[in-house]
Amino acid sequence: MQSDVLHPPSRREAQPTHQSIAIANVRWFRSMAWRALRDGRPQGELRAANARAAARIVLRQARRDATVRRIAMRALAGDE
Repeated sequence: MQSDVLHPPSRREAQPTHQSIAIANVRWFRSMAWRALRDGRPQGELRAANARAAARIVLRQARRDATVRRIAMRALAGDE
């Protein structure tokens, strides 16, 4: 990735990447699904299904963003 060259390692590690944020969000939604099935509150299966669907949406959007980011970086690299 080109941005790795622009920033020193300490700064790269300090700032979360798009990928790490998406992974954290997916893990959170999946843990919410697990919790919804086990908390004994009403409509646990529905709440779990909604949380899993949200995790899939986050993954789909992250993949789309990564594709657009790669295309944009290639286009910008070609302009130089």
